[in-house]
Amino acid sequence: MLKPLLLSLFMVLHTQAEQLAKNDCTLLKQNQQSQELLKRLDPLKGKIFTYKFKDEINGGDEYDYTLSICSGVTANQFNAPGVGVLQYNKLKQEYKRVGLINSTVVKGGTDWIMLTYKHGDRYHSHCTSPGSELSRRQAHIMIVCDPNELEGQFKVLYEHNDEDTESSCFYMMEISSRAACSHVNGLSTGSILLIIFVSVTSAYLLIGVVYKRCVYGSKGFEQIPNIVFWRMCGNLQADGCDLLCR
Repeated sequence: MLKPLLLSLFMVLHTQAEQLAKNDCTLLKQNQQSQELLKRLDPLKGKIFTYKFKDEINGGDEYDYTLSICSGVTANQFNAPGVGVLQYNKLKQEYKRVGLINSTVVKGGTDWIMLTYKHGDRYHSHCTSPGSELSRRQAHIMIVCDPNELEGQFKVLYEHNDEDTESSCFYMMEISSRAACSHVNGLSTGSILLIIFVSVTSAYLLIGVVYKRCVYGSKGFEQIPNIVFWRMCGNLQADGCDLLCR
């Protein structure tokens, strides 16, 4: 009786974990900065980007790249749950998983965010010895600030897969989006308050001068509204300054 119950519970938890992996990034290193950077990408989550690339140098192979921000990509005749970047070779008609969203690393600065999907399919002979962790594909997606675009142009810049290198292989990609901007274009609260103060003061003086000039025929400084109050206010401030400073 207990064994079937535990098995059912395990299946439910496993299904929920799989569903979570499909719909959101899982950080390999959890910290406050990473969580905040990932939060900035909320407007892009679930968005799908595509890019076509022709390798003119190495045989002219054509590739289709599909990228999704923190969700599994979809492709014809290929089930890719949890895959953040998928590569399709048209000549060979085969798919390669470049990076998984449940193996995410995120870094960032003022106007950029670097989203990395790791643990993609292995290379056969590139980068390092077969079977090594360094031989797995991974995608570096550089998201740069563009205040005018939410889903800007997606480009695959290059692939680093030198056969003799001792470092990790990776694909470098780029997207422009305002989601990477850490500041909001526009006036600050202080600027808005200053504009309101200047506008109200100007209206007060203008209306007061016109009223006193037209109704009472005032001239010179006497046109200033509530001139008696302002004179007393100035004198009181001068008296207070004498009392404190002398």
